Amino acid sequence: MKNTLRELIIILKGEDVKKEYQEIQNIQNLHDMQKFQQKYLEKLILHTYKNVPYYQNIFDRINIVTNEKVNLTKFKEIPLLTKELLRKHQNELTSTDYQTRKWYYNSSGGSTGDPTRFIQDTIYKKWYSATNRYYYQELLQINENNARKIFLWGSPQDLFKGSVGFKNNLKNWFSNIRFLNSFKMTENDMKSYIHSINTYRPDLIRGYAGALYELALFSEKQNTKMFSPKKIVCSAETLTNDMRTKIESVFGTKVYDFYGSRETASIAGECKKGLIHIFSFNNYVERLDQNNNPVTEGEEGRVIITPLHNLSMPLIRYELGDVAILGLKECPCGNHLPTLRKISGRLEEQFIKKDGSIVIGYFFVHLFGVLLNKGFIKQFQVVQEDYDRIRIRAVLNKELPEPEKNEIEQKIRVTMGQDCTILWDYVDTISKTNSGKYLYTQSLVKR
Repeated sequence: MKNTLRELIIILKGEDVKKEYQEIQNIQNLHDMQKFQQKYLEKLILHTYKNVPYYQNIFDRINIVTNEKVNLTKFKEIPLLTKELLRKHQNELTSTDYQTRKWYYNSSGGSTGDPTRFIQDTIYKKWYSATNRYYYQELLQINENNARKIFLWGSPQDLFKGSVGFKNNLKNWFSNIRFLNSFKMTENDMKSYIHSINTYRPDLIRGYAGALYELALFSEKQNTKMFSPKKIVCSAETLTNDMRTKIESVFGTKVYDFYGSRETASIAGECKKGLIHIFSFNNYVERLDQNNNPVTEGEEGRVIITPLHNLSMPLIRYELGDVAILGLKECPCGNHLPTLRKISGRLEEQFIKKDGSIVIGYFFVHLFGVLLNKGFIKQFQVVQEDYDRIRIRAVLNKELPEPEKNEIEQKIRVTMGQDCTILWDYVDTISKTNSGKYLYTQSLVKR
């Protein structure tokens, strides 16, 4: 009854993705995929040429559009779009007709230390929803809509306001979701989370890789048996081999790695054979070396992405900031989508409090996303120097008002403790790791 009612509500709200999902299912081989990508790339380029000021001079210079026809052989002559260019040219990158669609603001998680704001729309949302449905049903063989789910995810609302609200609770009930807040990982919280998992007995658990790892460590320390769901999906943070081994050992369930971003939504997902399949019907993905040449199988390359379905703010050849190793063209699992072997680039460390509870690094991304959206910061790094001493390094776009600064400090103290000392360093640059990434959270406190 609940499943039927939920599907009816989805249809009434205009969120049904049957059309998009059927188009994805019609792709049976490499030839079908090439035709699909050609169709949507041409549509995107033509729309962009007519409606997005940033690209009009660029497209004229390389002659990619002539007499309403798109010459895709010129596609790789389009200069890469960086996060810095996106921030600098937001107005020129916004489609002049974006208000003809239902649109909304979003901002990146800031895995490279420099979160970014952008516009998306409901057509884009439908395609990534259809992509997620494909991943769960085709690669994981689970009906995600009807499955009993537990999400170990971050909720600033629950942390600072005490409740996610009646509307969200009702939505979660309809969607068969129980939500556990990964921003609250005290000993009592984790005991409660284990109890919820063991009593609800979900088909699927999805969460931040770091939060699931910490919960697995706590369960093992407490010698508490965990219910084994059918599938566990980790996302948002880098899933290391040690983390994967521990989570699988404690839960007794295989872990699958899911790769996405706020800017481009669903990018790739792991299959039962351990390769990560690229969702080529949602994004056009390139892997380039330092000279902007395509890498070959087994080589590491920068991830360059063109979302195929966001007409409100087209991001063409967008450099995400991650690197990945190109995988096999044909996966042993039998799925026709191309693969990646490994993804790296999302670097963060968890913070530990005196009572032993954990604060995951992703918590700070949500805090500093507010300052990003208001245009105050360009990059940030948060360092835990001691249990009750936090240092914030920030590259500013403009002066940070005291009320904004005070609100950030207040929220950090709610999480880290009211006696926490918070120091601000305004810097010109933030040092990168040897791999060329920003470590946006770092803890100097050892367990």
